[in-house]
Amino acid sequence: MRRAAVVLLAWGLLLGVLTALQAVFAPKVIQFSIPAVASTACVLAGLVVWTLDARQDRDERPRPIADGSLATVALVIGVAVALLGAGFGLWLILIGAGILALGLGGVVREQRARARTLRGEGSR
Repeated sequence: MRRAAVVLLAWGLLLGVLTALQAVFAPKVIQFSIPAVASTACVLAGLVVWTLDARQDRDERPRPIADGSLATVALVIGVAVALLGAGFGLWLILIGAGILALGLGGVVREQRARARTLRGEGSR
């Protein structure tokens, strides 16, 4: 869970920096107060997750569920690009379908590895 805390903290800090840069150019308070509240919420949520993670005991056994999945990210990006292709043309739909196929193949591979780990065969 510590990785989740790092992601929330990094996102909140990045959003805070962008909000501070926007504050110089925004003539109205509402234009930079909304991202400032979102930044604060992300940082606070990250601190809560970090604190909760520090209280837990460490379990060093192999986990059948991965912390992160690049294949899932590729799958979602493929769907998004294919949907954008509805407005830009068939060529973008096909590119999105290719990315989606790669992501789907990765997800299938991860699920097979997870099932193999749960059966106790280990990794090959």
